[in-house]
Amino acid sequence: MSNLETLKVAIVGLSLGHAGTIGPKKPLMIANFRNMENVEIVAYCEEDNPSLLEEAELHDPDANVYDSVDELIAREDFDMASVVLTPRDLPSTCIKLADAGKHIFMDKQFARTSNDLIPLVKAVKRSGVKTFLGYPWSFHPAARDIKKLLDDGILGRPLDIESHQFAGQRGPGQGDPNHVGFKNDTEGGGVLHYIGCHHLSLMRSMMGCEVKSVIAMTGRPLGYIEEPLEDIAIMAMEYENGALGSLHDGYTKPQAFRGGPHGYESAFIVRGTEGWASWSAVGGTTVDVHTTHPDWRGAPERTLEYELTPFAGYGEFRWHHEWLQSFRDDILADREPVLNIEAGLRILQSIDAAYESARTGRRVEVQYEF
Repeated sequence: MSNLETLKVAIVGLSLGHAGTIGPKKPLMIANFRNMENVEIVAYCEEDNPSLLEEAELHDPDANVYDSVDELIAREDFDMASVVLTPRDLPSTCIKLADAGKHIFMDKQFARTSNDLIPLVKAVKRSGVKTFLGYPWSFHPAARDIKKLLDDGILGRPLDIESHQFAGQRGPGQGDPNHVGFKNDTEGGGVLHYIGCHHLSLMRSMMGCEVKSVIAMTGRPLGYIEEPLEDIAIMAMEYENGALGSLHDGYTKPQAFRGGPHGYESAFIVRGTEGWASWSAVGGTTVDVHTTHPDWRGAPERTLEYELTPFAGYGEFRWHHEWLQSFRDDILADREPVLNIEAGLRILQSIDAAYESARTGRRVEVQYEF
């Protein structure tokens, strides 16, 4: 058990969306940490846009502000950092934090490529700090139930897993294509890198193993985000357990159709030897289950329904808060989080393999050594 009673948190990075604001106008991750018991935000750090520190001082006068991570580490007493930076900047900043013995929550993506992430993975191993990733979907109540159906054998042996996720188009009048998430220098990949990673994390959780090999195609049919980043990606996977998987992502939705859970058009299906489970909209509130398992003989087809509790913070619902809060619990209990930095590396390695496959037209074995 940890001997910590109150977790002192530093917020690193205020200029990107998921960090939110200190005030009431955009209550995202900062609001989550401010509403956790046994957690105290003691500092804010922003290097690229120090004017945001004025807002921090206005709304949270008890916390200290810093325009340098080096100064934050040297002068502030804190246990954990919540880091929201570009994939280009995150690894070097988090290496400093890890070397200083600070636990780290990091929002995706974690590096431009898996090779760029390896020095941070090594720093975390060297220091022994705990890390937690900005991949929430496996914590959704529906995802937890689908995972339990797999673990309990209700769906039988996994055969196939299918996922798709389509976000809004990027271009004139349809979202800013100049956002740092759509730039090669700051992001390092297109739609697969920026949003596909979420479903790859969810699929990895369901399968309980790694992707063995990949065949992929990518394209730029809209072409407004920076070259060479892709608008659309299709990825076929072979998992270590023998199951196959498919992922299809794109920036395809016209502005008029940006509704639905979190603005996405999405679906998620798991098929096994005894049946299947279909989550028609990831983030939605129904899952259809069909199974021949004898435990369900009396009702082999069921619809699971969920009533999600709103929460004024990241993701808008209570389960998102519980996802972030689980990292607090892991630190205080001194246990290793499931969504740690090595999980992030595995997902980035599979994305890199997909990009290699798309470039070469070949099936690519995923390389996990480092």
